[in-house]
Amino acid sequence: MKKIATAITSCALTVSAISAVSSSSVTAATCATPGNGYGRLFPNLASASFDSTALRSLAAQTMAAPETNPTPEGEIDAEENYGLPAGYTYFGQFIDHDLTSDDRPNDLTTPIAVDSLVNGRTPQLDLDSLYLAGPATAPQLYNTDQMHLLTGSLLTGSSDVNSRDVPRSATGRAILGDGRNDENRIVAGIHSMFIRFHNQTVDQVIAAHPQWTAAQVFTEARKQLTAVYQNLILQDYLPRVVGKKTMDAVLEPTRRGTSTRLKYYTNCAQMPVEFSVAAYRFGHSMVRGLYRVNAANVRVPVFSGSFGTPGIDLVGFSPSPSNFAIDWSLFLPGGKTTGGLVQASYKIDASITNSLSLLPLPVSSEGPADLAVRNLLRSSQVGLPSGQDVARSMGLRPLPDNQILIGKATGDATEALPITSISPTFAGKAPLWSYILAESTAHAYRIRNGAIVGAQRAPFTLGPVGGRIVAETIVGLLSSDANSVLNARTTTAPRVTSLKALFDVVEKEPGAAARSIGRRESSFRGNRSGFAQARAPRQPDLP
Repeated sequence: MKKIATAITSCALTVSAISAVSSSSVTAATCATPGNGYGRLFPNLASASFDSTALRSLAAQTMAAPETNPTPEGEIDAEENYGLPAGYTYFGQFIDHDLTSDDRPNDLTTPIAVDSLVNGRTPQLDLDSLYLAGPATAPQLYNTDQMHLLTGSLLTGSSDVNSRDVPRSATGRAILGDGRNDENRIVAGIHSMFIRFHNQTVDQVIAAHPQWTAAQVFTEARKQLTAVYQNLILQDYLPRVVGKKTMDAVLEPTRRGTSTRLKYYTNCAQMPVEFSVAAYRFGHSMVRGLYRVNAANVRVPVFSGSFGTPGIDLVGFSPSPSNFAIDWSLFLPGGKTTGGLVQASYKIDASITNSLSLLPLPVSSEGPADLAVRNLLRSSQVGLPSGQDVARSMGLRPLPDNQILIGKATGDATEALPITSISPTFAGKAPLWSYILAESTAHAYRIRNGAIVGAQRAPFTLGPVGGRIVAETIVGLLSSDANSVLNARTTTAPRVTSLKALFDVVEKEPGAAARSIGRRESSFRGNRSGFAQARAPRQPDLP
């Protein structure tokens, strides 16, 4: 692969026109602001029940075999999605850990009522996984000044001379608002970059308002950073994974800003299980078989099954190897580069890299270490409807069984099978998670008689069911938050158009970062800039 290039800018904005949000097409006022519960987008749909043997057979076809002869770097890999760089896989995980947490005992089979589930995160995109409730109630995350977040040890291996691990205790345990952000080195690296950006922002606020109290400085810095984060989700992340057409349908650009168009999400759904247990787990299919974190290290998998040996994979839960500084130009397009190749994510299809069958579960954990099995069992446990029933409820024509392909979307007929070839129990009722993954393949390719036909015709984004659930849930949660960028009228925050642009700002010395931030009026118009990958197959325009 060659480098992906995209135009980026770094300036400041006052989030104002973005707040011109119209009433959605659903009656969100029927319920209070979402709390710490779970709910359903489609409460009137019946649960889809499946035999556990059939589910495990489906999981086995979804989980790819180990790669004994990986595609060499720089060569085109049929599993790669050249329209979606690998860093977005883990930014998506970072977002997930900011929205949902289910700390129940690890029982994946006992049926459970959705309204009995408790969400350990706030149902807003407020970075509580970074901050918790702030210095007064979570002092373990902060320096004694009660403004700056703790930082970890310096790392080497990239051009970022201030690259750091996440902060850790003397035992090596990460000191984070959500310990899951230490699951692997890449999501931990994203968390560390947000810590550093917060600390830079604190310094800038102090310089601008030397008379302010520590509490005032912290509150303003958190407000600014949260606005940056939310704008990146709306302008950079979501358009890439759901497609511009779906994004514009949910958050329609207007002359005065944007207008929400929510057909399915209401506050009554709280944190919908169709999102948390099915649709948003699309990111599992994007995980690559191997990653290069910097030029000083060879490619390694996320998990290898050898938990406790740092450096042979990207598993976390222990101090990072000292030379594991992440070179973000290998994960994100645009901005400065070090001459490396931007790694693509894998395609959003009904296939998961074998590395995810080797989850580093705690010794006391129950259940399988295979992520495909876990996802399917959990979907059945909470009684999700079938993908076909959800499609019909959304006014869409469901995919026929012979277009729901399970396996790699490479065009090789031996690597993907129609779901009913796995078990006839799936005829007319595919598990929602599997349906959404297969829908992405059917969106990108023509499928006839249970096989891909012809060249790719559209980008590998989520399809109409999965994309709408993801976009509506995230936009709906932001719309229900009075302090979000969709509602706040006076939030002043740095403006960066991409995750890579933000990381480039963080990597600068504090003085340069401060000088790069001016103030001017701007509005959210959606992310309209495209990006192309050299040496990759030509991608069709966004739908």
